[in-house]
Amino acid sequence: MMDENFYLRFENLHRGDSKTLLDKFRVYEPLVSLICSEVNKPKFLDIGCGNGEFLTFISSFGGDVIGIEKNSAYLKGENNKILLEHSDALTWLKLQDDSSFDFVSAIHVIEHLEFIYLYEMVGEIKRVLKENGIILFETPNPDNVTVATKNFYTDPTHLRLIPSSLLSFVIKDHGFSVTYKWGVNESAHVGKPTRIYDVIGGASPDYTIFGLANENAFGGKLKNLLRSPKGRSTKEMCDLFEERYQHDYSMLSKELKKIDNKNFEQNCYYRDQMFEVSKEMVRLRHAFELELSSIYKSKSWKITSPLRFVANGLRVGKRIISNAFISLKNNSMRDFFAIYIEKCRRFVMGTLGDMEKKNWNHRGLKRGAFFEKYKRMLNKAIRKKK
Repeated sequence: MMDENFYLRFENLHRGDSKTLLDKFRVYEPLVSLICSEVNKPKFLDIGCGNGEFLTFISSFGGDVIGIEKNSAYLKGENNKILLEHSDALTWLKLQDDSSFDFVSAIHVIEHLEFIYLYEMVGEIKRVLKENGIILFETPNPDNVTVATKNFYTDPTHLRLIPSSLLSFVIKDHGFSVTYKWGVNESAHVGKPTRIYDVIGGASPDYTIFGLANENAFGGKLKNLLRSPKGRSTKEMCDLFEERYQHDYSMLSKELKKIDNKNFEQNCYYRDQMFEVSKEMVRLRHAFELELSSIYKSKSWKITSPLRFVANGLRVGKRIISNAFISLKNNSMRDFFAIYIEKCRRFVMGTLGDMEKKNWNHRGLKRGAFFEKYKRMLNKAIRKKK
């Protein structure tokens, strides 16, 4: 069987020291201060008070405070301001008179209770509250994904998470006029820019439900105070993350658009440069063709045609004579004459045939390979430009 000191050691490790807890309770300061200012000697009851940190916080504002704690390891006696009762909460409530308290709280208690027990306890709290009384339940928030999937189960005495909608219904079902919800105990690190981790674990880790026995208590001051929203839900964290995503996406889109415009401008510049180069190449081609045409039409070209023919014949003759000496060394005299008679015959016939076909003007001349390649390159550049 688990000894009572186990849970005391467990809470001391996980809940933090008294100063940390008192800092968390500061969120309730306006509420407690309002009750103390509106009610003469108000009575406060804290169920499952533990070491009495919340009672210590309340007592600093005045009024009578009572704490109920089932685990005797927490009890340290009593003083003039704080009274600690060692008892089961439901049993103790049933012994109290109607309309005895102005304020009843349970800080991280209801998640340890069976639902039937909780339902009956809320009914007893409603009975012992005064006409303008208020109930306060703080409990782990199942809307926080990290709490719902990990942190809640760190405490072995937790039974179940209680959605705020269920707790609100239970309170109203016992005749409370209205309920309000606050998100509490958020991390100070949650903020902008919202990270994906904030979406998972950035919502309020705990929530508080307030139930008012009278909606118009203290002239509506209590209602006006409680209906101001606090904390963040997972949906709000998702919206913040979506807002950040849209902002980052918009910034990236603008940068990409700038880069795209710059690339377009550079492409236009290079396109214009290529166009100018193409125009220059076309101009050079026309100039080159005109120059060749003028050469082919000139009298000097026509007069020197026979000389070019004779020079070409001499080059061929030189090559034939050179080859003849080599052939003479490698063949007999008879084979040598037979081979070269045949070669001479083919040469003479071929030369006479070419002379008949040529008209000795530039249109009939075959231009070199460089000229044809140059023309193909220019035509290709012009087609790409179009």
